[in-house]
Amino acid sequence: MKYLIGEFSRLMGVSIDTLKHYESLKIIQPLKDEQNNYRYFSDYDAREIIKSRILRSLNLNLNDITNIMNSDSPLPITEKLEESKKALQEQVRRNTLLIKKIDEYLRDIADLDSFIGKFTVQSLPGLYRLQHTNKDELLKNPAIEKIVSSWMDALPFTFPSFKVNAKEFFDGVTEYNYNWGQAIWENELAYTELEINDFVEFIPPQVYLTIILSGMDDDYFLSGARTLIRNYLQENEYLVTGDILGRLIHTQKKSKQNIYYVKVLIPIQTIRSCNTPT
Repeated sequence: MKYLIGEFSRLMGVSIDTLKHYESLKIIQPLKDEQNNYRYFSDYDAREIIKSRILRSLNLNLNDITNIMNSDSPLPITEKLEESKKALQEQVRRNTLLIKKIDEYLRDIADLDSFIGKFTVQSLPGLYRLQHTNKDELLKNPAIEKIVSSWMDALPFTFPSFKVNAKEFFDGVTEYNYNWGQAIWENELAYTELEINDFVEFIPPQVYLTIILSGMDDDYFLSGARTLIRNYLQENEYLVTGDILGRLIHTQKKSKQNIYYVKVLIPIQTIRSCNTPT
């Protein structure tokens, strides 16, 4: 049976523009009356529309569908469906990882009230880190500018990270050095397409004394926690073995003040272990 384009569009549930696009790709080839310039669609065109929509629903693009439908071999459809399957598997894998990251963020937010100001000891994997600021001022370095976008694109596997000069911090220097940047745990690097170069610092796996702290942007970063951290280290005979690291957990506004929450990571070992003969 023959159908004009408007009727065929209604019967198939496909827009007229889509039918014209499919015709331009030669997915369907309606008969054209040269006298009145009308297109006449057939039941065969209906089957081709359904077939093309099935392939489209299986994540194939229209160019591939065109090649498949104009081929006399089953090989193209097999190859393209395998490619689609692999792409969907990768999408599922990445979405699974993103769900894991969402769960981590939800736990971090839920833990703020319970764990703020409380110390724990954790063994954490190695960390890759790209410095992006000097204190709070963005670095104007062309080499860093070339790669910082790739680190931003790798969020949420990368995360805002800070580094504080531990010697200056504990020696009581008023305006000790610190910087911000982007970081990623070494066991999550494979989830991204980041390339590690000379501007990226690697911090080996370590044991850290950790604490969640809050502060305001008007305060010198972490200055209010210096005595708290120093006293805890002394009381528990911990020796600081490197610069202080950490990550930003959350920010919010309270009474027009910017409040930040960070997890501080202080690399440690016990004084007793330092004195143990080898």
